Amino acid sequence: MIFRGLYHFNHAYNKGRTTDPILFFAAPENKNLDVVKTIRKKPQTLDLSPFPLPLTIPAFP
Repeated sequence: MIFRGLYHFNHAYNKGRTTDPILFFAAPENKNLDVVKTIRKKPQTLDLSPFPLPLTIPAFP
């Protein structure tokens, strides 16, 4: 994705909108270039035990 970002940086630089590529890529308005990746959540672990959680409502009161 950096090559696509450099393409957009080059156009912005030629128009005089920016001079620093680091600030250009990190700017919130350029988030759609996906050069700076967001931190993802860890995937939930799959519980494969035969009885994963006790029921909160008893089946036979």
